[in-house]
Amino acid sequence: MPHLQFNLEFVEFLANHRDIFLTKLFLAASFVGGPLFYALLILTIYVIWDKQLAMRVSVLVLVTMSFNDVLKMLIKNPRPFIREGTYKQQWAVSAKDAKVLAAEYSTPSGHAMAAAAFYSYLYAVAGQRWVRVAAVAAIVLIGFSRPYLGVHYGEDVLLGWAIGLGAAAAAVRYGGQFAAFWNRRSPVLQIGITVTASLGLCVVGVALNGWRLESQSRTLLSYAGFLTGNVIARPLELRRVNFDPRSSGVAAKVMRTLITIAMIVGASLLLNAVFSRLAGQFSVPGYLLEYIRHATVGFAGMFLAPYLFTKMKLAEIRRADLS
Repeated sequence: MPHLQFNLEFVEFLANHRDIFLTKLFLAASFVGGPLFYALLILTIYVIWDKQLAMRVSVLVLVTMSFNDVLKMLIKNPRPFIREGTYKQQWAVSAKDAKVLAAEYSTPSGHAMAAAAFYSYLYAVAGQRWVRVAAVAAIVLIGFSRPYLGVHYGEDVLLGWAIGLGAAAAAVRYGGQFAAFWNRRSPVLQIGITVTASLGLCVVGVALNGWRLESQSRTLLSYAGFLTGNVIARPLELRRVNFDPRSSGVAAKVMRTLITIAMIVGASLLLNAVFSRLAGQFSVPGYLLEYIRHATVGFAGMFLAPYLFTKMKLAEIRRADLS
């Protein structure tokens, strides 16, 4: 694809007019638009508020971020200041983050795209005014943080917003129909479809990278793995546990949240330590194990943690609900 003539001057202007307060604000906003925060927020919604909503936004944001990765590999537009070789001086991010970001493409902005999808969906389904205000603020701040920090063009953000809003609108309009269709499929078929689609998407990513594994982004593996784990866990949780997320008091809800976070962090660290000894990071077995690791982590958060905290009497059981 030919070099895209995006407005580097706008990004340079922002870089030359930073101050400490705004930099800290937009670094925080960037974190709120990152995968870790989405995972924590979705799991919190899952264990203390609304399981169905948590599953729907989980699918929405994972699919959106996966699509973003594919678009980036198709467009292949380097981030601002990469061609100039000055990104280390111009980006307002840590050296560790800069190393990761420098190896990724720019267009469209994944933060803007995921934020527009996730938070605008929450805006559409939430009845509370404060949730809607927070959702709008998150979309604006997350999007603007990317060019301010120097890691995206303004055009990247606008394109990400447009696609993300479209994804949210489609989810609001057709989400119920898709859920009804999906729930009529057997759990085995659901898992088969998810695994096939996930691995197929990862193969597409490798193909777009020239069939090279050594410089291949591993984010697609994490998104696909989490989605697979969620799909496996959902019917099991409904049939074997089926806890009521709004049951019990504040202390019990806090404990449920902490148990769930501990479960997913523990599973992730343990499997990473074990799998790293079994296969190289940039090998076919290594990629498959990375996919399995994230699937297991998703399963631990959506099924094993509820099973555990229900046995501990931290949540009540309710009538089966397959929606």
